[in-house]
Amino acid sequence: MSALIFTIVLGIILLYLGFVKNKAILAPVAIAGLMITLFLLFKDWGLGSKYFHDMIVFDNFSIAFNISMVIITILIFFFGIDYYEALEFHVAEHYALMIFALTGAFLMTSFSNLIMLFLGIEILSIPLYVLAGGKKYSYRSNEASFKYFMLGSFATTIFLFGVALVYGASATFYLPEIKIFISQFNGHLPPMMLVGLLFILIGVAFKVAVAPFHFWSPDVYEGAPTLVTAFMSTVVKTAGFAAFFRLLNMGLLPLPVPLEKALWVMTGLTLLIGNLAALKQTNFKRLLAYSSIAHSGFIMLAMLSQHNTSASVILYYTFVYSLATVPIFIIFILMKRAADGSEELSIFRGLYKQKPWIAVFLTILLMSMAGIPPTSGFMAKYQVFVLSISQGYLGISIVAILMAVIGIYYYFFVMREVFTEREQSYPIQVSKINAALIVVCGVAVVMLGIFVWNLPI
Repeated sequence: MSALIFTIVLGIILLYLGFVKNKAILAPVAIAGLMITLFLLFKDWGLGSKYFHDMIVFDNFSIAFNISMVIITILIFFFGIDYYEALEFHVAEHYALMIFALTGAFLMTSFSNLIMLFLGIEILSIPLYVLAGGKKYSYRSNEASFKYFMLGSFATTIFLFGVALVYGASATFYLPEIKIFISQFNGHLPPMMLVGLLFILIGVAFKVAVAPFHFWSPDVYEGAPTLVTAFMSTVVKTAGFAAFFRLLNMGLLPLPVPLEKALWVMTGLTLLIGNLAALKQTNFKRLLAYSSIAHSGFIMLAMLSQHNTSASVILYYTFVYSLATVPIFIIFILMKRAADGSEELSIFRGLYKQKPWIAVFLTILLMSMAGIPPTSGFMAKYQVFVLSISQGYLGISIVAILMAVIGIYYYFFVMREVFTEREQSYPIQVSKINAALIVVCGVAVVMLGIFVWNLPI
């Protein structure tokens, strides 16, 4: 709880630092504050604290995911030092809003009550609606913000309607009590309860861009500022799946057959749509958006396989995926600047000739995203497939493996551009901080593929 309170205070401090008119101190203060948050999280490990009549539970599961999200946010803030260098105004607000979104993410990993889950989703989402429109004079950014706000509002309405129906049927918001209520019917739930649970699952599925509730993702990823897109595709996705798993594991399992079938259909659609749609993309941010949707399908596979190692597999997958995503966005920004703002795949052409070391690290990062050994991305997918096959889900596992092979193909599009020579080259300027981030994350992606960890959460 101390980590949550300190993070809220950190966000307020960053807002007030906006009056100082010295944006150079914002990132160091934010990073130092998140370092303290990390310390407080590690300090709480193993304690299993409960607050507000058990509405919030800080157990090892929530702490592990919170640590993962804080580490990735620190990397993004280091990226922000260079990214916001040219921005004159409202830099403090950008950092503060991301910190406030992180506090919402903390609640999403720690809830044991549906009202607290709703608060977590909204505290996470509202800053993101603002951040997506961070480029005030960009039509794409304004469109992304408006579209995300409108669709997010509809998803929230559906979620709240589901909560109301569940409360009407079970007379409780607490997940353990809802689980006891569900167990009394041996899978044959009252229609009101069944519809309510379905609406709740739809609301959470929207946050992690699971098909067919994924339509917002490509447009928002493309229009939002790149640093915000990096935050959404890593920290927000991690929080969403932590909340999804906690919702199922603490309150809804064993799932009624109609709901279980619906979730498996959503998983299959996510794998198919994410990977097949990515094949047609020429805009790099849209390609990463559909790639993110595809990764959601793999994580759903691990989540629905329901084993005592499922939480650990999801944590490992989301962390190594995020660790590869952040430096990819950094390299994308470097190439976009060199290409006068273009976001097409062709901006990577000739990278190997100009900056061989960046080309090598980008190849390693893309290999991890595609799931090619010896990277951690390969081990993450391997763990998912082993888990699903061991639980008897052979058919959907075969589909997922085929989709993983297709995924290699569209990542290869980018690799091909990297090693293709270009007639006219553009100067690529790399700051020392960005160079360090690319190297550290690239090395970590390989090392975590060799030294695989499984936390008992």
